[in-house]
Amino acid sequence: MLRSMRIIDRIGLLFAGLFLGCGVAETTDTAMFVDSPTMIDPQAALAIHMVDVGQGDGMIIKTPSGLTIALDGGPDRSGSYADYLKMLNVTRVDYVILSHGHSDHYTGLGTAIGLLPKDCEARVFDPGFARPDIAGYQYIRDTAGCRYRSLTMNQSLLLDPKLDIQILGVTNTPYPQNDSAGINNTSAMIKLRYGKFSMLFTGDAQTESEKNLYMNFPAQLPANVLKIGHHGSCNATGTSLLKAVAPSYAIISSGGPSDPSNFGHPHCQTLGKLRANGVHYYRTDQNGDILVISDGNLFSLSPGRGAPDSSACPRACAQPTDF
Repeated sequence: MLRSMRIIDRIGLLFAGLFLGCGVAETTDTAMFVDSPTMIDPQAALAIHMVDVGQGDGMIIKTPSGLTIALDGGPDRSGSYADYLKMLNVTRVDYVILSHGHSDHYTGLGTAIGLLPKDCEARVFDPGFARPDIAGYQYIRDTAGCRYRSLTMNQSLLLDPKLDIQILGVTNTPYPQNDSAGINNTSAMIKLRYGKFSMLFTGDAQTESEKNLYMNFPAQLPANVLKIGHHGSCNATGTSLLKAVAPSYAIISSGGPSDPSNFGHPHCQTLGKLRANGVHYYRTDQNGDILVISDGNLFSLSPGRGAPDSSACPRACAQPTDF
């Protein structure tokens, strides 16, 4: 109930406030951060919800045209992703994107796929790495049916006429080995742009994949907000990539110190990089659900609780990688 009230309060604040943005937007090609979400034009709002799913990723994007995009669905051990869809009164999902084939990203997507239109339009996307031996992943592919498509490098996803969505990194082949880390590196890395606002989503991409992104798309990396890769692992968020993206804010989805899996995310090394580069951040383990909103000129972030930049980290990892 408390969580529901927080979400309703934040969304109510966004859409009940008067638009105060006249004359404050910068004339540059980047959006300007504002502390108050009431400064965002409610008639033109893009809302990106990072759901607190514990150790996993689950995001819901409400587009300016009124469409709903599910981007990963979390492990859904407690039904948190499905509950969040209900609290947003989502009765139809228009598109589903799975960053890569790991259960802490796809399990909750069954609910989202169940809310898709019953047609054969391209509506469900992932990197294309088939895992027929994994029942949970196969369920997602089977449920998607004729609506499934694999993503390709440098692809434009024409999901909403007001959004520019580019696939800057993706592969259907794990690398450098066919193991868990290799599957992370198949992750779809997505640049979303809306007017002057931009955000980079990196799935669970690790150092090897980040290097390719950095080399292949240097001019397309700058973004207002960065979704930190692999839950804040020390084997992601390379220093060179972070400097190239140069975000004002980053958001992290992780289980934190109470995570029973003991991955230790977010690692102390990653939080140290963010602080050293002057990047503010929110994290689901400390801040709950996180809402990013923009009208294409201004953007704002609202956490479910707490303040940004918590330095608490479960542990440093023994073998960090960087570039």
